[in-house]
Amino acid sequence: MAQAQPPDPPIVVTGGSVTLEFDSSQLMSVGNGKHSNPNKKIRRVRVQGDGIDFDESVPNGKVTVTIYYDNGTT
Repeated sequence: MAQAQPPDPPIVVTGGSVTLEFDSSQLMSVGNGKHSNPNKKIRRVRVQGDGIDFDESVPNGKVTVTIYYDNGTT
């Protein structure tokens, strides 16, 4: 029996200071600050934080999460 592949690590965006964490061997640079892998599909989205708790499956893999940030002076 073939050994199961480990799951791909998640992409993690954190605030406080803006941090983006992902496995660069899974999402290759395609230039201009973008990384991609046409063989991967988003399966689930989870957003947690100050009063936010959202966790949903994404059956078709089509999702956009937009995070707005600034330098905290506004």
